[in-house]
Amino acid sequence: MSMPSPDAPQSETSLEFWRRTPPALFPSMMGFFGLGLAWRAASEFAPFSITPWISYCILGLACLVQLFLLSSYISKLSYRPSVILDDMKSVPGRAGVSAITVSIFLFATSLAPISPTVATVALFIALPLHIFTTVLALSVMIRTPDGLVVSPAWHLSFVGFVVACLAAIPLGYTGLAAAILVITVSTASIIYGVSLLQMSQTDMPPPLRPMLAIHLAPISLFATVSVLLGYTTLALVFTVLAVGVAGVLLSATRYLTNAGFSPLWGAFTFPVGTLSVALFLISAQVGAFAWLALVPLLLVSLLAPLIFARVLMMWASGALAIKTGAATA
Repeated sequence: MSMPSPDAPQSETSLEFWRRTPPALFPSMMGFFGLGLAWRAASEFAPFSITPWISYCILGLACLVQLFLLSSYISKLSYRPSVILDDMKSVPGRAGVSAITVSIFLFATSLAPISPTVATVALFIALPLHIFTTVLALSVMIRTPDGLVVSPAWHLSFVGFVVACLAAIPLGYTGLAAAILVITVSTASIIYGVSLLQMSQTDMPPPLRPMLAIHLAPISLFATVSVLLGYTTLALVFTVLAVGVAGVLLSATRYLTNAGFSPLWGAFTFPVGTLSVALFLISAQVGAFAWLALVPLLLVSLLAPLIFARVLMMWASGALAIKTGAATA
């Protein structure tokens, strides 16, 4: 029996598929982790009994999918490491690459109660990697026309370190988490200030508007980390701010989704999940927040699986790489 030629069209198509793995997969991956973490918080703080097995199943599946997606992108980098710079030439591309390392923080967070050793290894692999991707993003932005124009994607690169605190605190690295919180709050404040100024002067193009939802995530994460560190008053302030931002985003749903579905809709999922987690955790001080937390929990439970499944199908068909302009190694 004759063996198929290595130059057959089917082989070329398969090779092209792996060599063009899009970083746009990872914002939706973050949303899937956010869904699992929201259900984990619900099992502990909801005003009625919720089995923790829901979160175990979601986070277990998320960890497996994360390993597969990560290995796929590493495979792409193995063909041509500099392809990461090509992926980062656009704002969504930079957000996607930053989301890769942020999703490893979430992987560590998911495993922290189950396997502290694996979680610790993942955390301290992801921290230097995120520093590296942030430096890469900054170097690309400096060389790109209008690259230094502030966008919500900056939160992923420059404030994304705060996600590491979700794993660092239960693993016992509270000093590290406190330092990260101070630095990221300062950084996020600058990004929020400049973003508000820009939004008052120019309108964001419709295809990029879903990224505005990213603005909800840092405040919600600051609230969660503050609770975990015992900064109750600070946590309450951030929680109230997060609820206010969520209300503004909800009222602007038509504006945000005006361009129709795109992979950038993944930006809706993780922020909603983080809001639910923050509300559940702060409900230990203010019980009414536990009921309010059910609203974003329901919303992320509807959005995250649907958007992630659609993004994965677009990846399988090759459409995701084309629509997001993913570089080929």
